[in-house]
Amino acid sequence: MTTIEPAPLLPPGLEDSLGWLLAQCFRAYGEAMERAVAGIPHGHRGFQALSGAAHCSARNQAELARQLGVDRTVMVYLVDDLAKAGLVERIADPADRRSRLIRATPAGGERLKVAQQAIEEAEATVLAPLSPAEQGQLRCMLQSLASHYIAHTGEAADPCSVASQLK
Repeated sequence: MTTIEPAPLLPPGLEDSLGWLLAQCFRAYGEAMERAVAGIPHGHRGFQALSGAAHCSARNQAELARQLGVDRTVMVYLVDDLAKAGLVERIADPADRRSRLIRATPAGGERLKVAQQAIEEAEATVLAPLSPAEQGQLRCMLQSLASHYIAHTGEAADPCSVASQLK
């Protein structure tokens, strides 16, 4: 069995703490993401909503809120601010006039492309210590963990509230 030596800068007693290690990685990721999504209302959460709107990942605002793990009231303000910025629009759902579809505007689609490029660069910086194969393995393992969590809880966690719990 191969033993991996911990990196020399890890504090003794914390080098095996999953929570502490995840918090350090999330902190690095969060700082890189803040820079990458600067200019999008509500930062990373706004980016996720814009991405959902651009990819039509949810039928309506309530479904998008559930998908992102965001309180419905918060989602209203989030979409309002994205709409004021000209990045999304609410359109009548042809199947249900009481419901509004949230869709990215052309400007929102362009802003999303710019943000995605910045995010790819930020992720490359955060993951730089890992080989490309290790980066792929890490993503695969995280996908498995996230799928397992969603399958057992029925909902995605709000990344902003999870971040505050890790600090």
